Amino acid sequence: MFFRIGFLLRTFINYGIYTDAYSRKLCKQYGFTAGVRFTLKVHMVTNPGKSAIYIVTSSILILSLLLSIFERPYSIVNGVNSQAVDTFGGGFYLVIMTMTTVGYGDFSPHTSVGQFIAMITALWGSFLISILVLTTASIFDLDKSQHQAMRHIYLTRSAARTIVSSMRYFYAKKKYYTL
Repeated sequence: MFFRIGFLLRTFINYGIYTDAYSRKLCKQYGFTAGVRFTLKVHMVTNPGKSAIYIVTSSILILSLLLSIFERPYSIVNGVNSQAVDTFGGGFYLVIMTMTTVGYGDFSPHTSVGQFIAMITALWGSFLISILVLTTASIFDLDKSQHQAMRHIYLTRSAARTIVSSMRYFYAKKKYYTL
């Protein structure tokens, strides 16, 4: 089953628009190789929100599945209740709590492979949370034309306030000096 998932991911990455024969040739001319990192970088630049959601969702699902698979033999041998990490729901819960660094401590992996997966999940989760923060920041970032429009609006409003203040000063001066 894992080989099928890996084959599917490899197919999408190796036979995409950024890794076909022409792209590989073009990237070689620019001095680097077209591969998985280049494809992920391009997808993160062209569509950061969708890419971040895909990466986070697939990471959560794959790590939850791995954790529940490797914890199931322990719960069968030791007779642990069904709400432990051996179910997909329990693994899903543990992965979310570990990735977001909440860590309530109510569930924990018991096998050494499960504990290793939990450690990888914690490290990978901190990386994914930083990607989500950067993606959210880039969504709210202004492009060049929006920045120019904002600056123009600010300057015209500032000039208008200056003119209004000058007119108020002029009328106040005229009113109090004539008395």
